[in-house]
Amino acid sequence: MKAAVYSQYGPPSVVTIAEIPQPIPKPNELLVKVFSSTVTRTDSGFRSAEYFVSRFFSGLLRPKFPSLGCEFAGIVEETGSSVTLFKKGDRIFGFNDQKFGGHAEFLTIAEADAIDIIPDELSFDEAAALTEGSHYALVDIRAAKTEPGQNVLVYGATGAIGSAAVQLLKYFQTNVTAVCGSAHVGLVKSLGADVVIDYQTQDFTQTKVKYDFIFDAVGKSSFGACKPLLTAKGIYISTELGKNGENILYALTTPIFGGKKLLFPLPTITKSDVVFIRELVQKSFSNQLSTESTL
Repeated sequence: MKAAVYSQYGPPSVVTIAEIPQPIPKPNELLVKVFSSTVTRTDSGFRSAEYFVSRFFSGLLRPKFPSLGCEFAGIVEETGSSVTLFKKGDRIFGFNDQKFGGHAEFLTIAEADAIDIIPDELSFDEAAALTEGSHYALVDIRAAKTEPGQNVLVYGATGAIGSAAVQLLKYFQTNVTAVCGSAHVGLVKSLGADVVIDYQTQDFTQTKVKYDFIFDAVGKSSFGACKPLLTAKGIYISTELGKNGENILYALTTPIFGGKKLLFPLPTITKSDVVFIRELVQKSFSNQLSTESTL
């Protein structure tokens, strides 16, 4: 089968197209014919290995797995002998940052892993892009233990993580202030943000509002800059390590004092997370149809 492969860490140029053996599913696995995949921050991070810690998962000196691609959508081509949740011909989507494989014609994945059936309303391309940003956002929102009615600020609200965060936070009934550039103000409003701050014309740190949770979805602010905006026990989370890795230090020290704190949760994803994401998508389509039928 054809695949985008890499045998060493480095820039995008280390990835080439090659023929590799087609994987064989184990008894608990599916063989999936991949129709769509994405190139995500996770793929890029593992490919470059600039964060050396990633090598403890992907291989210390060279990559363990030849093909990247953690997000994918496709059709079940074959099922292992013990598989009961899926059948040949099912349209499925999912996320796999353990052994990747989405950048190949076929991949194998366990039926208990982070996969689910694609909603009828979605194409393969749409389904393939559902999981990366949403699961990062979901992990951080859960870590912050957000509650209905809380004030939350999302910095970088137009990326995969930030746009998912805005929608998830509205689902969890929080008051969302979103920060983005001028060109995307309309988009972010359409995602449900209650207040939109254009960082090109306004300094979001000058707001008088206090936030229970500030989520930097692009890693371009800092705990120091955002701390004055937090409530007495407010939480700051960034998707990046911060200057000189300061966010790791703050994550270890600020929770000790019981006041404003920085958290740095490690991203994880399960089948139940993917099912939750799929259910939200279907609910969104259902609500849209209900609205249209009343017009």
